[in-house]
Amino acid sequence: MSGKAQEAAGLPPGDDKRVYDAYIAGRQSAAMAVAVRAGLFDLLAHAEKEADAGEDFEGLSADDLQSEMKWSARGTHSMLGALHAMGLIQHAPRGYRATAEALRSLTRDTPGSLRGLIDMEVDHFLSPKALQEALQEDGSSVYGGEDPWEAHEKDPAKARAFTEAMHSVSERPAAGFADHVDLSKTRRLLDVGGGSGALSIALAHVNPGLECVVWDIAAVRPLAEEYVAKAGLTDRVTAEVGDMFADRYPEGYDAILFSQILHDWNYETGAELLRKAFEALPSGGQVLVHEKLIEDEDSDGKVPLANVLVSLDMLVWTEGQQYGVAELKKALRTAGFSHVKRRKTTGYWSAVSGVKP
Repeated sequence: MSGKAQEAAGLPPGDDKRVYDAYIAGRQSAAMAVAVRAGLFDLLAHAEKEADAGEDFEGLSADDLQSEMKWSARGTHSMLGALHAMGLIQHAPRGYRATAEALRSLTRDTPGSLRGLIDMEVDHFLSPKALQEALQEDGSSVYGGEDPWEAHEKDPAKARAFTEAMHSVSERPAAGFADHVDLSKTRRLLDVGGGSGALSIALAHVNPGLECVVWDIAAVRPLAEEYVAKAGLTDRVTAEVGDMFADRYPEGYDAILFSQILHDWNYETGAELLRKAFEALPSGGQVLVHEKLIEDEDSDGKVPLANVLVSLDMLVWTEGQQYGVAELKKALRTAGFSHVKRRKTTGYWSAVSGVKP
C-alpha cells in the first residue's frame, strides 16, 4: 500500500488504533454492566445447570434471550455480538452459552464473583461528564455531593449495595492476602473499616487461632454479620460499631488491618489513621495495609494501568487516590513502625506491613 492518499491528505504516518481502542473501551464496561444487571449471565448459568445430566448444554437462542431480557431484537443482536467479541459468551448448538470466565466472575452467589461491583456501574458509571466535574470540584460527587459514608448511614439500601460491591471485589484478593501474610502468631486482629468482613473471613479460614473484629459504621454491622454467618465463622469473627476518626482505637489487638481504607483519604488523613493504630498496638504488634498500589522506585518500574485508573474512581467517590509503594512505606515509618515491607499478593494487589518497636 503506497500511502499516497494519506500523504496527499497531510495525514501523519501511523494509525489511530491505540487511541480508538482506548476511546471505545468504555462500551465494553457498559455492555457488561447492563448484561449483569439484566441477569443474562445468571440466566445462562441456571439454564446450563438445569440441563439434563449427561447431556451437553446446547445454549439458549437469541430469541430466548431477547424474551427473557425484554430487549428489542436489534438491541439483542448488538448486545450478543458485543459480549461474544468480549469473550463473555460463546456460540452453542442452539445459540449462546456463557464462557467459563463469565460463569466464574459475573454470576450471583459464585464465590469471588465480581457481579456486585459491576452491577453498581449501572447506577454510578464514571462518565466523561462525571469525571470532568470531579476534576474541577475535587470532592466526592457520587451521591450528589453528599459524604458517601454519611449517605450509607442514612440509607440502608445504599449501604447494602456498596457493601455488596466491595465484598465482590474483595473476596479473591482477600484469599490472596491471607495466603501471603503470616499471622500464625497473631491472636486478635482489628479490621478497621472492614465492611463485609471479607478480609477477616479469609484470614480466619487460614489461621485457626485468630480472632477478628470488623470495626465499621453502624449501617454496615448487620451486613458483616450476614457474611460472617454464611462463612460459618461467628465464633471467631465478630462485628462492632466504631468511628475510625472520632473514636480511640480499641486496645487488646496485636494486629490492625486497613484494607482499601487509606486510598479513600488524602495522605495526611491516612497518616493520622496509621498514627492512631500505632498508639493502640502493643510493642511487637503489626499494622497491615492492603491496597492496589501504583508501582514506583522500589518495584519493577511498571505502572499497572488498572491501578492508576482506580484513582479516577477515587475522585468521584472519595477524597483519596491510589498510592505508591514508597508513599505508604514512608507513612508507616513516619507513624513509628519499623521493619516496613511490601509483598505482592495476587493480581493487582499488595500488602504493606510494619511492626511497632
